[in-house]
Amino acid sequence: WEPPEERSGLVVLRVAEVAQFQEKILRAIVNGDLTGVQVSPMQFVFGTQILLRNSNLDGNMKLMIYNEIPKKYRKEAIASAVETMNTLQGIASYAASIQRDFEPMEMVTLADMYRDVRVNLNQMYDFLPPKEKDKYYGYFVSVTEYEKKVAE
Repeated sequence: WEPPEERSGLVVLRVAEVAQFQEKILRAIVNGDLTGVQVSPMQFVFGTQILLRNSNLDGNMKLMIYNEIPKKYRKEAIASAVETMNTLQGIASYAASIQRDFEPMEMVTLADMYRDVRVNLNQMYDFLPPKEKDKYYGYFVSVTEYEKKVAE
């Protein structure tokens, strides 16, 4: 069984999933739900840089906007894409500015930034026609199933 190839909408969904994961971890640590887990600001700096490099998110969002999102939604989709990229750069910059262990409110601020990334990416996905949404969701499920098999 071969994994499905990465497609622009799939990349957007997967980056939104990463943002949700990062947000959940940060909030769980702050809330005391995840004891004994420490994260450092530099993890988020490097993690964000790797995410941007490996996902080619900017290029994939452009492909999605100009090839799949209906024209009537493109202006809003472009605004979401720009906001997403600015927020991801902001995450790296904010985390890099913290030269010590996190304070709880800094983790909440970072979690809120990841939430904004997730919301903007999900909004881009929502601009797709139903047929495209179904296709990408199918890819997303297939890739997730493939990763579970590989991890076993």
